[in-house]
Amino acid sequence: MDLNKRVKNLEVFFTEKRLLLLLLFGILGIDITILIFSEGFSGGPASITHYIFSRWAFSNPKFLLNLGTNPTYTLISAPMALLGFKALQFFNILIGIASGYIAFLVAKELKMKSPLLALVICSFTPIFMLTLFSGLSEILFAFATILATYLLIKDKFSWGSIIVSLLPFIKPEGFILIPIYAIYVANRKQYAKMLYLLTGTFLYSIIGFIAGKGFFWIFNSIPLHTFPNSANEGGFFDFILRSPGFFGIPNEIFFITGLVAGLSLYFREKKEYSREFLLIVMPFIVYFLFHSLSWWLGIGGSLGLKRYMAAIVPLMAVMATRGLYLFAKMFLIIFKREWIKVAALIIAFLSVFHIPFAVQNYPIPLGFPEKTIKSAADWIKVNTNENEKIFYYDPAIIYFLDINPLDSTKSKHKVYSTAIPAKKLNNGDIVLYDSYLSEADGLKFTTLLHNPEFELLAKFDPEVPTSVNGHRFFVALFKKVPTNNVNIENNNAILNADLTAYKPIFTYDFDKKIYKPEKGLISTSSINKSKYFRIKKHKEFSLTNEFLIDTLNPKLPLKLKIDFTLFSKTPDDNLIYVIEASKEGKAITYKKFDIYLPSNSNPDEWNNQSYIVTIPEINEPNAITIKLYFWNKRKGEYLIDNYSVSYLSK
Repeated sequence: MDLNKRVKNLEVFFTEKRLLLLLLFGILGIDITILIFSEGFSGGPASITHYIFSRWAFSNPKFLLNLGTNPTYTLISAPMALLGFKALQFFNILIGIASGYIAFLVAKELKMKSPLLALVICSFTPIFMLTLFSGLSEILFAFATILATYLLIKDKFSWGSIIVSLLPFIKPEGFILIPIYAIYVANRKQYAKMLYLLTGTFLYSIIGFIAGKGFFWIFNSIPLHTFPNSANEGGFFDFILRSPGFFGIPNEIFFITGLVAGLSLYFREKKEYSREFLLIVMPFIVYFLFHSLSWWLGIGGSLGLKRYMAAIVPLMAVMATRGLYLFAKMFLIIFKREWIKVAALIIAFLSVFHIPFAVQNYPIPLGFPEKTIKSAADWIKVNTNENEKIFYYDPAIIYFLDINPLDSTKSKHKVYSTAIPAKKLNNGDIVLYDSYLSEADGLKFTTLLHNPEFELLAKFDPEVPTSVNGHRFFVALFKKVPTNNVNIENNNAILNADLTAYKPIFTYDFDKKIYKPEKGLISTSSINKSKYFRIKKHKEFSLTNEFLIDTLNPKLPLKLKIDFTLFSKTPDDNLIYVIEASKEGKAITYKKFDIYLPSNSNPDEWNNQSYIVTIPEINEPNAITIKLYFWNKRKGEYLIDNYSVSYLSK
């Protein structure tokens, strides 16, 4: 029996129904396994905010009418959220798999070959799979979008239009998709059914009016304000340039191939392709362009986050299905062997399956910001009394402390006044400051640090220096105390206490003390008479140093302080700092972090850089080798001066 016959026999055995069930249960098994073993989650503070609103929605019905947290998502997810955050993530997993299944049905209805590929592509697109393990509404939006598409393709105009009408209450961007679906319904001459597209807006307007929010509360709640902060603006092509990281390079190739093939079909047979064009291509393009424009113009509250793209992955998966099949068919045309086509399909499937695991660590660890918040929560549990009220900005503290956010005696979201943070606070109240959300709301670290009514209890830095939205992330706990100017002195003393205990390991000023292995890269200029080290574009690794832990007397776990001055000749390309630890040739840990210029810095000047890195994996002073170096991964050009590394001693 030749190979072609064997392949045909396999195709007879593995019917579409059997393959579908195998894929559905296989994907579910993979996702549940990841969920069980994941300590962390995706989505950051937004995930926890959605969880809080869903978890306590039945206790506080006002949560069901908050457009910012997407009321339809809150309502549908609330029963699962009652069982905890993991249950909410499981809800997203089920909805995500259902999205892939509907994408398969859509591809089949559009008479695409191998429609099961839509399920595979949807489920294993990197940004979609990562967003499953969150409390975000993008997955439900993706499901509702592809479900509405399927219902409209099946001529279920009433139900399809009702689902479309609810999109804005899963994510506000749904408003921009309603006109696209309206064009399709009108194109099918179902003019009366177009009224169903207003169902969600009319229903929520009535409910809001009854609840005392006013009939037009929806339109008053849409975030259309402009952000003056440049951190909320980017380039128009940012999403396009970053899209390989969202969708994966193989998926993008298949998607573009399918899109081009579909458009060519549209120009030949407009009537045949019009359903796909209006229900798949146009919603994808309009949504993508909307976020590109929002990020570029700084409107609509966009932060340029990659997770936004998870909402249109099922649409992309349908288009990519045609492209992937054409990829496999090309081999059949060239080699005229059925088994080669099947082999090409299998290779393409494996490439799609492999992508999310190549770009993301699974199971998902706690992110460095979340780990830092958790450290603060652990400190609070041990060192404070239960009757001390917590004022916070990052909602993760509520999750880690497992307290009811509706209990006003336990916590409150935000202080009453960022300009006068002690206003209305009682002695003993605790303010949890974080350098991202607190700063974004106007509460400054220095305002608390230099306030005689606040005592600095503790400061928490991430293990690895982490930047969130352009700010170096850290957390600090302050207690409201009776006014005393000595508090300011004590706060500064606590803040700087550790710094005096750091001892140098090596220092290079490149004048008296140089780095000999690469001394040819040490130079001066007419402007800068002092010598510095030059990292050139072609040089990938620079200033490599190694030392043994047992030659030091460190306080454990090991903490390193890295200091240098930086002049970036290519400020758009970040340099990376790497720390490796090994014992007897076996790797113990590998840490890296991006080196960013401060947001208020002048790129044409030297900038002081200081980073503290904690290495919890090193908790005993054995014969462990530490290797440090600069990694010029992005091929930039930099100047380094006054470079030193020190450690926290006992």
